[in-house]
Amino acid sequence: MFSDSDELKFPRKLRAFNEARIARVLPVRDEQGEFSGEHLLSAVVGSREVDVRYVETSGEFQLIEDDEVRELSRTDLKDLAAALKRYQQGVPWDDGEAGRVLVGLNDAIFPTRLETFALRSVSDLGRVVLVAGKTEHEGIDVTLDSVTGELTLILSREGAGTKKRALTTQEAHDLVLVLRPLVEGRPANRKTMLLAVVIEAARRRASH
Repeated sequence: MFSDSDELKFPRKLRAFNEARIARVLPVRDEQGEFSGEHLLSAVVGSREVDVRYVETSGEFQLIEDDEVRELSRTDLKDLAAALKRYQQGVPWDDGEAGRVLVGLNDAIFPTRLETFALRSVSDLGRVVLVAGKTEHEGIDVTLDSVTGELTLILSREGAGTKKRALTTQEAHDLVLVLRPLVEGRPANRKTMLLAVVIEAARRRASH
């Protein structure tokens, strides 16, 4: 998803966020005052303050500069995570918003890869379709809300508890590649029909 060759527009050393200082982390609210699904990080880089937007639903981190939006490289993400940890250590309270963004940074730096996803079962739970499976490292379930079209990833690993979040575009792309052979050329039945619905939702998510 990210390339270490990506460059930021403002003048920078080789690693722009290497010595960055996080000034604040704020959730973005909509007109009704509800959380919009985005966070805004203000970081001091050299003598400049720049904004980084974290889109929780997609897992994307974007630099906002002069009305332009650019994705960050994996190196920048690592340095930004280190800066955010320093920020957490420096504030005299438990900053839950910073914690949520740090989880997103770790997911972006070390994304879940679904190329080795092995299907265990697919279930029709009414409004929700549940695709249960695993990779070599963890248990992975994917749910599709048939009303909203939202895909959710549920990760479970021994000793690490369970995490639940929206699929990233890369994960959706991987899911399409893994599930498609289970449907194409197979007799139409309840299982293949449910998988086809999930594949189509993942294809749409991967193209966004």
